[in-house]
Amino acid sequence: MRAFIIFSIFIFDLCAKPIVSVSIPPQAYFLKQIAQDTLEINTLIPQGSDPHTFEFKPSTLSSLSKSKLYLTIGLEFEAIWIPKLKNHLPKTLSITQGIHFSSSQHDHHDHDHDHDHDHEAYDPHIWLSPKLVKILACNIASILIENFPEHKALYENNLALFLQKLDSLDHQITQILSPIKNRKFIVYHPSWSYYAKAYNLVQIPVEIEGKEPKAKELKTLITLAKKEGIKTIFAQNGFSQSSAKIIAKACGAEVLITDPLAYEWEKELLYITQGLAKWRK
Repeated sequence: MRAFIIFSIFIFDLCAKPIVSVSIPPQAYFLKQIAQDTLEINTLIPQGSDPHTFEFKPSTLSSLSKSKLYLTIGLEFEAIWIPKLKNHLPKTLSITQGIHFSSSQHDHHDHDHDHDHDHEAYDPHIWLSPKLVKILACNIASILIENFPEHKALYENNLALFLQKLDSLDHQITQILSPIKNRKFIVYHPSWSYYAKAYNLVQIPVEIEGKEPKAKELKTLITLAKKEGIKTIFAQNGFSQSSAKIIAKACGAEVLITDPLAYEWEKELLYITQGLAKWRK
């Protein structure tokens, strides 16, 4: 009986899918497009959580320790935790930064502001640009092929299909935004730098160095919104909405809540695109 149990466990281990961990839901979406059902995908930060306040729990560490790979994407918490993980996780865990963009590669997009608002110099949200996601997808495919060569043909085929899908999405967004003459938009937390850069838009953040704007700064934003005819103020789930609501009320605009970390990544990009196009013609 004991021999049967051991044999059963052995067979289960052979049949079990390798686990690959990622930091955020959009990564899980990209990974799924290429890997399909060949892997079990573990997402460290669940939908609706905030990477800025993320802390590893024992359960998170347990799931990560069973992973064959951990794919990072350049978030601040990764830089803090990866050195610790390397010391505490088994050597069998491969932590790779194969889809990590160094700080020197982060675009510092142009800001043609009519106010003296400083934006965050560091924006890790590279996945909000379909053009950059094409790079991420190619890197993911390369990593998977290197570590799971038995699925090379499948991964290459899925990558090609996903790249076509990304081109189609990029074209769709471009077409929706093409009639817009004024390319400025107001957003509470400056998460959309790469999206703005990709589509010749100017992101104007409400938040200043991670803090709520003061009365004078808020007044400047309201004046700008009225001058530019901005009718949509973008807020982000997990962040304060009070300033966005004050600006919206003062200039007759609406507040739309965005989720840059949504697993339904394509749907989220189209959502903010439609929000921009609604009032900006």
